[in-house]
Amino acid sequence: MPMAFHARTGQQGVALILVLWILALMTIMAGSFALSTQRETSLVTNSRERAKAVALSDGGIHYAMFMLSLPNAAQRWRADGTPYRLALGGVPIEVRIYDEAGKIDLNAARESTLRTILTKVTQDEDQAVKLADAIFDWRDSDDLKRLSGAESAEYRAAGLDQMPQNRNFLVLEELRGVLGITPSLYQKLEPFFTVYNNVDGVNPAKASITVLLALTDGNSQAVDSFLAARESGTGNTPPPPLPAIPGIRFHSTGDSVYTILARPISRNHSDPPAMAVIRREARRPGGSPFVFLRWKPQTVGVALDQ
Repeated sequence: MPMAFHARTGQQGVALILVLWILALMTIMAGSFALSTQRETSLVTNSRERAKAVALSDGGIHYAMFMLSLPNAAQRWRADGTPYRLALGGVPIEVRIYDEAGKIDLNAARESTLRTILTKVTQDEDQAVKLADAIFDWRDSDDLKRLSGAESAEYRAAGLDQMPQNRNFLVLEELRGVLGITPSLYQKLEPFFTVYNNVDGVNPAKASITVLLALTDGNSQAVDSFLAARESGTGNTPPPPLPAIPGIRFHSTGDSVYTILARPISRNHSDPPAMAVIRREARRPGGSPFVFLRWKPQTVGVALDQ
């Protein structure tokens, strides 16, 4: 009897251990399933919010196109980086428009133009000379290295796979590949350059406050006065001229190509903007007054405030 009792007790102990192991395994499986479900729910939610943000940004771009197409120039939205807000579906959207004539064309800029603006942005004349020469070596059709420039040999010596293309820049992002342009430097240079003007220099009447401050070496008083005069005029009245900037040619072209940045206003302002580059076309019956040159939804790395 005692032996039978001990045997049953041992069997019960083993059974209890097995039950505990099964319960532990089921608990782990349940927890894993709950975590997996939570992650999938989070992914679905994030995807839905992402799609919503993209749709709202696209709506902001199309609304900006409408405001740029108004017949009355005084009623059109300004294309100098002025922030505009509208609500779509109850969600606030911030939109900024930049006339590309208020930037310097990488393909049309003369040597003095490039060196001057690069010096003003980098605050380093020697670096500006090297960068300007490297940009010219990138866009010219030969393999002859400028004094401070860079051709294929210099790129290989720097351990780079990207070589100078010996042609004009097709998109602004190609500037990232120029020897000496670091990611942080590109972020600083991006607001000042374009590839859509085909004109040397800049139109101060279309330039953003960022460009104007750089041109005037941070003279906020002169820029504020110029902006006040520019904003008080009508759409057909040119502002008073900005004081001459040695090395930079002023021109009066514009109202042709625009960059539009738009994004929903979130609590943390972390959503990157969608970007579109559009060109004004002769209005056709039933057709759009603009054509798209580029479209980048939710562009990472593009600042809304250029």
